[in-house]
Amino acid sequence: MWNGEPCGQDVGPIGPPPTTPGGPEILFGGFAPAALDRVGRFGDGFLGAALPPAHMAGLFRDVEAVRRTYDRPGRPRLVAQARVALGPRSTVDRALHNLRDYYAFTGRADHMTKGLLTTAREIRAAVGAFHDIGADEVVLSCWASDPAQVDRLADALF
Repeated sequence: MWNGEPCGQDVGPIGPPPTTPGGPEILFGGFAPAALDRVGRFGDGFLGAALPPAHMAGLFRDVEAVRRTYDRPGRPRLVAQARVALGPRSTVDRALHNLRDYYAFTGRADHMTKGLLTTAREIRAAVGAFHDIGADEVVLSCWASDPAQVDRLADALF
């Protein structure tokens, strides 16, 4: 698909051409066995979101095992995502409200808010724990609209 050739009889090539030979890195996310299987067959890596490091460790190992099942060379890229909000109580409360609204359709909104990291110490601990289980990268997904989040997160980590 990314080699510059037509994609089908009446379909031209996808463009513009990627800067990375072979195309962009493809990460799959999800928790179901079918999602993990897609990583093993087609993906370059896995994006695990909304789970603490202890649970994510099992998914990371499952992804590595599925990749071996398909005799894929190398190690998959492993990316973890954590939900965060730093700042005064009003900022954290707004983030919790945003999370509840977002997950209201699931019937588990209150459960989903429990994983929100709201202190520098919690965030540093989570990033360290994700690193310890093999994460190549940790994405901090901020649920507060306060632009000062960027500086607060940088201060918390560096």
